[in-house]
Amino acid sequence: MLLLTTWFGSFLLDADKVVEKRLFPMDADALADRLAQVEDWRVLNEERDLMSLADEVFVFEPRLERAGGHRASERPPFLKPEDFGYGRDLLHAAMVQLAKQRMRKAIGPEDHLRQAVGALDELQAEENVLVERLREWYGLHFPELAPVLDTGTYVELVAMHGRRERMPIDHRESVGADLGEREEAELKALAGLAKLVADQRRAVESYVERSVRDLAPNVSELAGPIIAARLVTLAGGVEELARAPAGTVQLLGAERALFRHLRTGSRPPKHGVLFQHPWVHGAPPWQRGAIARAFAAKISLAARADAYTKRTIAPDLLRNLEVAIEEIHRRKADKPTRPKRDITPKKRANRRRMRR
Repeated sequence: MLLLTTWFGSFLLDADKVVEKRLFPMDADALADRLAQVEDWRVLNEERDLMSLADEVFVFEPRLERAGGHRASERPPFLKPEDFGYGRDLLHAAMVQLAKQRMRKAIGPEDHLRQAVGALDELQAEENVLVERLREWYGLHFPELAPVLDTGTYVELVAMHGRRERMPIDHRESVGADLGEREEAELKALAGLAKLVADQRRAVESYVERSVRDLAPNVSELAGPIIAARLVTLAGGVEELARAPAGTVQLLGAERALFRHLRTGSRPPKHGVLFQHPWVHGAPPWQRGAIARAFAAKISLAARADAYTKRTIAPDLLRNLEVAIEEIHRRKADKPTRPKRDITPKKRANRRRMRR
């Protein structure tokens, strides 16, 4: 007996004659579900039912061999769907439903994390622009306030009190101009908007931290949640980060500098997003490359654990990394002296072109 599965049913054949059949429902959603199961290499209930009716069954698909079928070497016969009451329009509708299902499954937590990181960057940029404008505008009235307060307190005081006479800070020596009622209202509204954007930015940042701790707990503990989120986003996902070599992880976020190096021969970058970590940007410039390399190697191991084994290895990696960084500090304590490079005329011309 031969077992043949088409888009509209499963059939048990003796030569070219249909002995038994299990037709699929004439419904686009039901057909799409069965097509999705076949794509995932799963055995359908209709196929198991037909296989139980014969002592020996030959199949045309490797998918059915693990269910007990023997692989047939001949070509499968062609069955017309119209002979069983199925039309091509139903196949089209089922394929559309299958595509929709695949698209829904293709969107996961990493896609939401990528959008949240983008939103975080945009909110941070908007907050910086609004605060800078507020400082310049309100500085016409009370320029002495900005240097003595942090950004959050400054915005909150302007939004709450407005003019300097209502501020809980001595304003008698201020050299700023007087403030009209309309200008005061606009400044308070601008400060309120800046405060609202800052609150939303903190909310999105909290969401990013929670999401990346669920997706990549080892990388988050090792590099910090925000840097971990940026690494996962730049790599394309946790598994993509796990498959990337340590050298690629080290340069994530420095793609433009890398391409400039390949195009013009300028100095290659030593780090990308990892520069945001205190271990890297807090070190002397001549140590940052070595620290970033050691850091990227541990992050690669952490990402592989997050993607595949799900084991918690961050504490051990962190201890080993601290030892490696201390060794780098000891070994590279003195600034190296390098001979001046001889720049060829071609490279000098390329640099002039880049400056333009």
